[in-house]
Amino acid sequence: MQFDKTKIYSTLEKRSEDDNGVPFIESLQEVLDFDEITQEIADVYRNKRPTASCDALYRKDDNHIYLIEFKNARRSRIGKNFFKQKAYDSVWTLLFAFYQDLSFEELKERLYLVVVFNDEEMMEKEQESRHFQAFKEQVGHLAGDKKRILFDLDIYKGVFYKEIYTIEKNIFLEQFCNDIFA
Repeated sequence: MQFDKTKIYSTLEKRSEDDNGVPFIESLQEVLDFDEITQEIADVYRNKRPTASCDALYRKDDNHIYLIEFKNARRSRIGKNFFKQKAYDSVWTLLFAFYQDLSFEELKERLYLVVVFNDEEMMEKEQESRHFQAFKEQVGHLAGDKKRILFDLDIYKGVFYKEIYTIEKNIFLEQFCNDIFA
């Protein structure tokens, strides 16, 4: 399928805009507008009824394909199942739109899901005691879970995605951007 390139090329900043048009990631890193791609497919093949979709698509190389979803909200304010449909539908849209020559198994070995939320800079920031924070860190340490997958998306790891990351904005900017966009 051919897409309108003037509509699908975007930046992380633009793709991270909330419903009010306020971005929470300041980056001119180029990505594809996966919402627009999904809409263009829906216009042609689904009688203009779109499926759920992630915000951005970034293809680093043939073996590293990233679907990125931004949510400018605190983790505690996001419903447990909020991202499931987006994660599910986005895989099938991606397969249809770009990777028809790959088997589903081949695609899932190349596909990464990154969900970025915004705990740090929200106006209604919740104050956690340092004791509670230490308790959470200890529980995570005891569980051996340094890369805990939130929002019940762990059911898709190994099924649809090679790896899934649910991370706070600052971790995304400080650690992931260098790895993904290098």
